[in-house]
Amino acid sequence: MSFSLLPFFFAVLSLAKLPFAVDATQDVSSQFPGAPHIQSFSFAQWQGRWVFIGGRAAGYHNAGGGPAEFLRSDSNRDIWVVDTTVTPARTYHLPVAQLPASLAPVKDQWTSTGLLYYQDGPSLYICGGYGEDHNGKWVTYPLISKVEVPQLIESVMHGRAPSAITFAESKLVQSTGGELVKLTDGYFYLVMGHSFQGSYTTFEGQGEHDAASASQTYLDEIRKLKIASDAKGRLEVRLVKAYRDEDEFHRRDLNVTEILSPAGLGIAVYGGVFTPKTQLSYGKPIYMLDGSGPQVDANFEQKLNTYVCPTLVMYDKSAQTMYTTFFGGISRYSWDPAVRDFRENPKIGTKTEYVYLDGMQWSDQISTIRKVMAPGGETTEIAEASSLPAYIGTDAVFIPAPDLKRAADGTAILDFDALRGAKTFVGYIYGGIQAFPYSFPYLKTSQPYNAGAVPSRPSEKILKVYVQVDR
Repeated sequence: MSFSLLPFFFAVLSLAKLPFAVDATQDVSSQFPGAPHIQSFSFAQWQGRWVFIGGRAAGYHNAGGGPAEFLRSDSNRDIWVVDTTVTPARTYHLPVAQLPASLAPVKDQWTSTGLLYYQDGPSLYICGGYGEDHNGKWVTYPLISKVEVPQLIESVMHGRAPSAITFAESKLVQSTGGELVKLTDGYFYLVMGHSFQGSYTTFEGQGEHDAASASQTYLDEIRKLKIASDAKGRLEVRLVKAYRDEDEFHRRDLNVTEILSPAGLGIAVYGGVFTPKTQLSYGKPIYMLDGSGPQVDANFEQKLNTYVCPTLVMYDKSAQTMYTTFFGGISRYSWDPAVRDFRENPKIGTKTEYVYLDGMQWSDQISTIRKVMAPGGETTEIAEASSLPAYIGTDAVFIPAPDLKRAADGTAILDFDALRGAKTFVGYIYGGIQAFPYSFPYLKTSQPYNAGAVPSRPSEKILKVYVQVDR
C-alpha cells in the first residue's frame, strides 16, 4: 500500500463498530475522602487496598505559568493506602521521610516522578524515576527497589515505617517515562524511557542540547532483565538481552499493555513521544509475542491518546481479538464526529510567537484499538461516541475491579465473554492530570491556550468505568 493511500485507509477503518460501549462519566471521588490528588506515581493493590508511591502533587510542569522544574516541594512525599473494603473508603498515609536512614536512596526515589513499576504477586518493583534528591540535584535514579505490599499496607495503616524493603543500584534500570513488565518466561522487560540529568531550565537554556550541567539520553531499547534476590535477600539485576532500535524505540511516556494470543501472553507498546524532527508522537505499535523479539507494526498508525494514559484491556477468546481502550491523555489527532474522520491537531508557530500550538493537544476522548490475533488479522482504531467528563487521563491509571474474570490468570486482561449481555463495572480511573486547554467558558469552541500555557492540576476525579457488551 502506498503512503498516499494511508489517510483514506485509516478513515475507513475508523468507521468500524465495536461490539461494546464504554461509559466513564460517573465521578465517585466523594466516596474516597482524603485520597491523594497525584499524578505519575507507582501503584499496587492488595485485597481491596490501594497503594500509591511517588509522583507529583502538581500539574504538568512548565504549563500555565507553573515551574519548569520537578521541585521536591511539588512531589508526593507520602506513602498512601486507600482502603476500599469499607464505605466510604478510608485513607492512610505515612511520610517517606520516616523510612530508616539505611534506605536513604529509596527515600529519594520514592519522591520522584515517572517511575517504572510492576506488581508481581505480593511484591512491588519500582525502577528509576526522575526528581530532586535530598541534596537538591535533579537526577534519574539508577535504582530498583522492592517492597512487600501486604506488609507495607499493614505498616502504613498502623503508622509504622515499613521494613520489608530492599534495593539495588544499577544503570540497567535508570529510566523515567518508560514501563516495566514481567512475562510468563520469568523475565522482566524494561521498555524504553529516557535518562534526564540536571534541571529542565538549564536544559532549555542550552537550546535542549546536552552538556555536563544537563542532558537527556533516550534508552532506545527494550531490556530483558533477570531480577532476583540473592541468599541474603539483596536484589540483583542482570541484563539478559537488549533489543535496540534508535528510530522506533526512541520513545518515552508511552503505554505498555499485556496482550494475549492463542500462543500465549505478550506485550504491546503504544504511542510515546517525541519524534526527533517534528516533536510529535509515535503511531506504530510494537508487539512482543510468542517469546519472540519486538516487531514494529508498519501497517498501522495509532491516532488518538498516544501519551501515557489509563488503559483497559479485554480479550475475546472465541474471536481471537484483543481490545485495548485508551482514556484521554494527549493526542496528535482528534476524532471529529461531524465528518466521521480523524483530524490532525494544528501545529502553529514557535515558542517565541504570539500563537503557538505544538500539535499535541490534551484529549477527553476514549478510543479502542482492536487487534485480531490470528495470523494476518487486521488492526483498527475506533473512537467512542462518549467522552470523558474533563480533559483528564494523562499520567493516570486504570484500576481493574478485582473480582472480574481474567482471560489469563495473574494479568489485567479481562475475559470479554464473561462481560456479555450486561452493563458491568470494570474498574476506576484514578489520578493523573486535569488540563483546561480552552479559555473561558472552557468549551472547544473557545480560543485554545498556547502550548505550554495550558492551566493544569492533579485530577480530583475518580471515575467509575462501565462496559456494555453486546450479546
